[in-house]
Amino acid sequence: MTDMQTPTRLPRFKRHRFRKPTFVLQERDREIIRLVADYQLISSEEIQALIDGSHQAILRRLQKLYHGGYLDRPRHQVLRGNVKMVYALGPRGAPLISQGSRGPAITVDWAEKNRQIGLRYLEHGLMVSRFRTALTLTARLRGDVVIEKWRQDQELRDAVVVEHVDHRERIPVCPDAYFVLRLMKEPEGRNRIHVFLEADRSTMTLKRMLTKLRGYWQYWRAGLAEKRFGIRNFLVLTVTLTPERAVNVCAISRQVDGQNRGLRMFLFGSADEYNLTEPLTVLNPIWTTSGDDRLHSLLE
Repeated sequence: MTDMQTPTRLPRFKRHRFRKPTFVLQERDREIIRLVADYQLISSEEIQALIDGSHQAILRRLQKLYHGGYLDRPRHQVLRGNVKMVYALGPRGAPLISQGSRGPAITVDWAEKNRQIGLRYLEHGLMVSRFRTALTLTARLRGDVVIEKWRQDQELRDAVVVEHVDHRERIPVCPDAYFVLRLMKEPEGRNRIHVFLEADRSTMTLKRMLTKLRGYWQYWRAGLAEKRFGIRNFLVLTVTLTPERAVNVCAISRQVDGQNRGLRMFLFGSADEYNLTEPLTVLNPIWTTSGDDRLHSLLE
């Protein structure tokens, strides 16, 4: 791990009963807690990029927030090796989030919930948060693009039923995130881009990936996105771990409509194409589609 340690050498994954750092909760601490709650899983590097302040000061606050019980450090991240620390919402941080919510308080055993976060779920969640961080930083730098909406996880789950000659097929539609980009310089009515995000860690076979993509196409054809989200057209962005995987998934997407036409609604690319140092690349023409041989931007 590369996160900061104080001279007292507090344990990384166990809160010490007697040597907890003393501190007064500041507004920046509350901002960090809200950020972690919103992202669900996020690395210290991404928190440093999104929260104002020196990197060392942010690391010190993260350590205090962890040992104070406001944030948690999922245990399975130790299997990731010497990389940035990962944070989730802690038991004392949850009530602070509930205070700002209009809905009823949700009782969750956050310590147990975070203990159950396995390595596979952890890596997948970080892939989503890293893309979101790059997109957020890009929106801040450009000024002409706003992330108007970001939703993720269980609330997006849906399905579409496809009628075949001899049977009915139910295909789950479960994006990892749904976000809306608003283009500030475009006229109202033509200034929003709706995107369903798929973070692909190569755990699915290409056959299963084809079924997943076909589900999105049928979802669009049936008008279910319009009924559920109030949108007629949308993009499906699949981010992969490697360029090779992006090429392979893009190739099989030509079969989605059964006519090998290739559909412009599907975009593919590798997570290697963008980073937090140069986040603007995430909106550059780096995404491929089976509909043509050009590279595309999410803003097209």
